[in-house]
Amino acid sequence: MQNTAQALATVVADLNGAAEAIWLATQSFCPALSLEVLPQCASTNTVLMDRGRLGDTQTTLVVAAEQTAGRGRRGRQWLAHPGQTLTFSLGIALNLDQVPGGGSALSLAVGLAVADALDAGMASFASATGLAPHRPMGLKWPNDLWIGGRNLGGILIEACPAPGLPSSQRWVVIGIGLNVQGTPSAPEATSLIRPDQAALTIGQVWQWVAPTLIRRVHAFERHGFAPLQEAYARRDVLLGQQIGLWSTPGQSPGDGYPPNQIGLAQGVDTFGALVVHTDQGQQTWSSGDVSVRPRPN
Repeated sequence: MQNTAQALATVVADLNGAAEAIWLATQSFCPALSLEVLPQCASTNTVLMDRGRLGDTQTTLVVAAEQTAGRGRRGRQWLAHPGQTLTFSLGIALNLDQVPGGGSALSLAVGLAVADALDAGMASFASATGLAPHRPMGLKWPNDLWIGGRNLGGILIEACPAPGLPSSQRWVVIGIGLNVQGTPSAPEATSLIRPDQAALTIGQVWQWVAPTLIRRVHAFERHGFAPLQEAYARRDVLLGQQIGLWSTPGQSPGDGYPPNQIGLAQGVDTFGALVVHTDQGQQTWSSGDVSVRPRPN
């Protein structure tokens, strides 16, 4: 038990150091940012959603060394293993109703921000440690980060009205989970680095990602997704691929159900919707309507 407690304390200390660096890096464009490091919680998203419903809507980053009941898209479980998995959430008041694509497009903008920050961070890390250059991050619509055909992490965005906010704004919580090191239990998952390659901490990765994320969310609220469409296309792992689409509530590819439709992914539009050519013609899908998987060749 003592070794476990010591390991957790080491992770918390790492995250506290990163929090100080993030605070300094964001003062010029988000001076009121609040940062919290939790040794353990059920879900960082739940922590911030509960606060927003009570009217606490200060822009806040919450990170947990260990997450015991994290949630992914469509209620899937996402656990954080101390020192191996980075799980954090950003709570921020946004006027999404006036942004083309709203929350669906925000998920894509967030994915692009995280991918850009990880590529820059890993390039610097590889140069400093002598590792081989890192493969560029891919994005799988609507909310997954991929490397080499495997899932590195995901994004969960939730929103609700909140006391004290104007009627045009909602309290938006952006949750991010990333496998930093170790060997994930799921065969389709991967990590940024193996423990035998070099020492990379979740605090370092949080420090890479958080400032870019906050800056890009502010930009998205002002300009929407359209200026990001081309950059997203360069990372789109589904573009030009045969895909299956599951649109029946309660049925998902992981549960063995066959897809409702099959089609050719043709990228995303300026609203962040997935464009697919099917036997019924061209269709567009928003992120809450469908699950997507690439089809084997």
